[in-house]
Amino acid sequence: MSVTEESPTVKTFVFKTPHPITNIAGQHYELRLTAENGYQAARLYSAVVTGTGKEEVTLTIMNVKNGEVSPYISEDLKVGDEVEIRGPFGKFFIWTGEEYRPVFLVGGGSGVVPLHAIFTAHRDSKSKAEMKLLYSSHTYEEILYKDDFLSSPDVAVTLTRNAPEDWEGLTGRVTKDMLGAIVDSFEAQPICYVCGMSLFVDAITEALQVAGIPSTSIKTERFG
Repeated sequence: MSVTEESPTVKTFVFKTPHPITNIAGQHYELRLTAENGYQAARLYSAVVTGTGKEEVTLTIMNVKNGEVSPYISEDLKVGDEVEIRGPFGKFFIWTGEEYRPVFLVGGGSGVVPLHAIFTAHRDSKSKAEMKLLYSSHTYEEILYKDDFLSSPDVAVTLTRNAPEDWEGLTGRVTKDMLGAIVDSFEAQPICYVCGMSLFVDAITEALQVAGIPSTSIKTERFG
């Protein structure tokens, strides 16, 4: 197992597996813990990257205060410890290189995790389908996958709380105008993937429809 700190509360874990992993971009896994008394707790986490046949699965986990699983994984799990991981699951919120339509990804907070898998799968597949990402983060420190996102011209990041003085990206909550401008920049109508807290997903879905995207072209995944 290896660990990368993405933000003050979020870490990415690479778990070694006994068999090759071949998940599709956008799928997720169940991580289950079992206490000495037999009590079990499980949570679903989206895969960070597409499984390419390596014997490893990569999950990004936010340390949720008073959570049953994430505090143990983030604070107590050590290299060499074993955890139970089941999956992959999910057949709706996925993207493959066979998709020819333009794609608009919209993520809020840790909801950007499955979108990262889609974004990097698109990059690695050399797909000619146009793809853009709008990512809403509270602060610069909380931006996940900075190396992949901040260097890409196809990613727009908006900070909703505090922005550094030298910040050149967007600021404020995602607005209808912000979404509409990106939708209009596509050469053809995109299929949209939206992931984040329920209120975020609802607001973005409504705004996308105002921008002319039919509900049948909007895929959503939510939590909280």
